This record gives sequence, C-alpha cells and structure tokens, in this order.
Amino acid sequence: MSNAVPTDTSAQDDDAQAQQEKNTTREGILVRRGQIWEGLDTRQSKRRVVVESVADGEAQVRDHYGTKHSTLSVSRMHRHSTGFRIVEPGELKYGVPTASSDEKTESR
Repeated sequence: MSNAVPTDTSAQDDDAQAQQEKNTTREGILVRRGQIWEGLDTRQSKRRVVVESVADGEAQVRDHYGTKHSTLSVSRMHRHSTGFRIVEPGELKYGVPTASSDEKTESR
C-alpha cells in the first residue's frame, strides 16, 4: 500500500497560497470583503470604497454608502500619494455599512 498524498490537495493549497499573495498589499495587508479603503489622491476628496470581493489581485469595490462600482488593483492599495489606505472602524463617523448595494432597504 502506498502512503502517497493526493496531488490534488497539494495543488489546491498552492493555488490558495498564490491567491493570497496576489490579494496582499505591499504592506502585508490581506484585502478582504467588507474592508473600507480611502484614496490618498489629493485630486479627489477622501474617496472611500468598500471591498465587495477580491480575486486574482483585483478588488471589486463600491463607493462607501454609494452605488458606483469599480475595479481596483490590489497593487494600488498602499500608502502612496495616489494609493489607498485601509480605514479603521473607529475612524468612521457613522459606522460600517451593512447593506450591500444589491440589497434594498425599507424606509418607514
């Protein structure tokens, strides 16, 4: 009987590690769904985006409390004059948004 480990598991682990590396910023922050990032470009006034999903080094984001969607490269998510920085929950004036842009909220 052979004690060989199936190569399928090893390949999945390698793929997961490669995905994690692609989705990690220069500062070592793993970009995840729900994080809020703020643009550091002085030409825009404190643009904040919420990560909807991330894969292959690209984050699908929407404007914070908005409906505009865009794609943001993880390589731009670092502290630089045209980069982005992660926003800590304590910095938010009104808390973390919970409703996805696809969800409808009822007003009473």
